[in-house]
Amino acid sequence: MSGPKTTDRAIGADADRSDAGLSTPRLLAILFREEWRLHTQLFGGWRFALFPFVIALLTVSATVALVETGTAPGTVVGGLHVLTVGFGLYSGTAGFAGSDMLENVFGRLSLLLSSSTTLPLSRRRLLGAFLLKDGLFYAIAFVLPMSLGGLAVDGLSTPPLSIGLFWLSLSLVFAVGMATTVALIAVRTRGVPSWVIGLGIGLAVIGGWATGRLGPVRSVLVPIDGPPAAAGGLAVGTLAVAAGSLAVYDPTYGRPSRTASDRFARISDALPLADAPLVTKSLLDLARSSGGVWKPFVSASILLALVAALVGVVDSITGVAPAPGVFFGGVLGLSAFTTYNWLTQFDSLEAYLTYPISIADVFRAKRIAFVLVGAPAVAVPYLAAVVWFDATLVDAVVGAVLLAGYALYYYGLTVYIAGFDPNEFLFDAVRFATFTVGVAVPLVPTLVAGFVVVPPSATLAVALALGGIVVGLVGLVLSSRAGPRWDARYRTE
Repeated sequence: MSGPKTTDRAIGADADRSDAGLSTPRLLAILFREEWRLHTQLFGGWRFALFPFVIALLTVSATVALVETGTAPGTVVGGLHVLTVGFGLYSGTAGFAGSDMLENVFGRLSLLLSSSTTLPLSRRRLLGAFLLKDGLFYAIAFVLPMSLGGLAVDGLSTPPLSIGLFWLSLSLVFAVGMATTVALIAVRTRGVPSWVIGLGIGLAVIGGWATGRLGPVRSVLVPIDGPPAAAGGLAVGTLAVAAGSLAVYDPTYGRPSRTASDRFARISDALPLADAPLVTKSLLDLARSSGGVWKPFVSASILLALVAALVGVVDSITGVAPAPGVFFGGVLGLSAFTTYNWLTQFDSLEAYLTYPISIADVFRAKRIAFVLVGAPAVAVPYLAAVVWFDATLVDAVVGAVLLAGYALYYYGLTVYIAGFDPNEFLFDAVRFATFTVGVAVPLVPTLVAGFVVVPPSATLAVALALGGIVVGLVGLVLSSRAGPRWDARYRTE
């Protein structure tokens, strides 16, 4: 950690002004130490240390279940690579996270990445070292446990060399995801409008679907199935994109100043709610953050694209496609986690303690804001999915009920387990395992039904719809109890 002593907690405190001429290996070592201390301080040492074992257990269990139920090994391998790419896309934003967001999680602190303002260190060099550290760190903590899924695909007699190659393949596509996100952020700092970037991504996705060229996409996303030369080319291309992104990135970029109207009063007056001021604050916090209200839409669209690509791979290999409404309705509900994360990313419970309101009021307002933002954020991708995959009317209606019910359930589960800090349990073995089991209980049977009965029969449609309603009610109960639960926990700490 570096910089003047303006922090409440010191993390990586051995990086002071005398280290301004840090070599790259030394810089990486300090960044690794800082990363470890951040995670162990937030989650507790053993809870974070167990996280890779939880990932390995979940990956192997899910892979065994899929293989034993007749899923082609190639499909499982492709699915693991798609998940890894998605995590890489998310991880690529870590180096650009604002200090206000991090302080809401960790309290007052000063990270080495932000020390370029106080030390003679290049912002680009720090960012490059940070991204390299992240790539190596997550390749070990996240990707390596996932690669053990290869044991379930090929059997326990799989030689260690094959597992190692599988890990390298997953690590490569993880780096592809990171480099892609970094490139998009770098282009954004050069003044390219967000809508242009979004339009380009959308046209690329639509073009891939319209031409049916999923084969080349698979060859890129699953390097282990291709020739070594192709994997080497992908690695070189990824390094080139990463290096070019750092060269293009403008470290002095800042959002232009804007004159804002009194939107708070206008929105608050338009909401016929007792908690209108608190709801309005959540909505404006999201709107004024980088990316604004489009972030939940982008998150849901990325999830849609990843799942649609996986469905296309499954269909091309096995000839079996799920019922689109049931399948996408259940899976797209998972975007509830990211939507709630965006609503709380720059917020903290401590900020409300000076007001004459209860913590339960704050959680209730967040639930209302979640519905106002989350409903349209998932409705548009869902409509696109059912239209694109030609869902029947019954399938589409049942899927919509599942989407609403499951989204409320995933939200209630998230807020009950994690409170105001949904990102905290991503590397907390206990909370992550609890959340995963809670998600799997309703989702796995739904996905199985979506694959087995296509389109859903009248009996199955009624059963699934009732199940979605029940699950949604459970989510409402969990979210309503989250406020008193975290109020009690906060007062005892």
